[in-house]
Amino acid sequence: MNKRFGVMVIFFVMTRMLISQDLPDFQWWADAHNWDGVTHWSRYIIRSPGYMGPNALPIPMVNNAKVGSKLEFETAFEYHKGRGEMAYNPYLNLTIPAAKEKVALNFIYRPFEYYKTEEFIRYERLGRNQSCKGIAKGDLYIGTIVQMFNQDKHFADGTLEIFLKTTTGKDLANARHIDAPAYYFNLNLGKKLYQSTRLIKEISLYTMLGMYVWQADFNNNRQNDAYLYGLKTDVDFGFLSLDVIYSGYSGYMNMRDKPEALRYFVSKKIKNTKFYFSYQDGLRDVIYHSFRFGFNYQFK
Repeated sequence: MNKRFGVMVIFFVMTRMLISQDLPDFQWWADAHNWDGVTHWSRYIIRSPGYMGPNALPIPMVNNAKVGSKLEFETAFEYHKGRGEMAYNPYLNLTIPAAKEKVALNFIYRPFEYYKTEEFIRYERLGRNQSCKGIAKGDLYIGTIVQMFNQDKHFADGTLEIFLKTTTGKDLANARHIDAPAYYFNLNLGKKLYQSTRLIKEISLYTMLGMYVWQADFNNNRQNDAYLYGLKTDVDFGFLSLDVIYSGYSGYMNMRDKPEALRYFVSKKIKNTKFYFSYQDGLRDVIYHSFRFGFNYQFK
């Protein structure tokens, strides 16, 4: 009986030793952040744009307030560089007209991102990857865009957008994505202010106003509600177009939850394809510099 008991003890100890070799050692994380030994690590992560990666809760685009009649596919490469952080990722956008110039379905997807941070950023965000780099799965956004009115009959073009962020984005442990649902809805207004046959062919102005809501997962605040806003000027020179966009959203928790940015888009359309380059200058609670190179194709 004693021999059998001794064999069982030895087997149990050896099994624990083998398992412990395969498990990552997070004692360094517990010591660095004064872990209380009880609370799950996920409750330490601050689900707020200023404490997450650039693709966790990006600022929505100010769109042109028009629903088209053609299937559109957009693909691009994004590069982000800022204070103690670098990341890059593919960007996909598919627009499917459900009712011609009335309703469209929109899918926005960043399949993955590669990231690298400095140690002080990992510490600030309470990240658990000691190597400070890795690959994280990205989020899928599913949206509906409805044409509310047109400038032909009213004072401006207007669309209502409703988007749901799914939970495909992972790696909450390293503050890359919130791994929780979110949604935003907004009204986009657009109006042509100037048309000519000279150097500047057209000038248009667009605005965005709405709400952005995401799960924050704090004991006393389960979600963060932010008002969403934006302003865009589009100048068409004929041979190329220039967009200047100021946009952001403002949460109520005052925990780096008020991201704000300036975006610049330069695009050139050749037949059914629009090629573009964009630069985002992070003004507040967002990574400093983001670049995007891509194209948009309209199917006949």
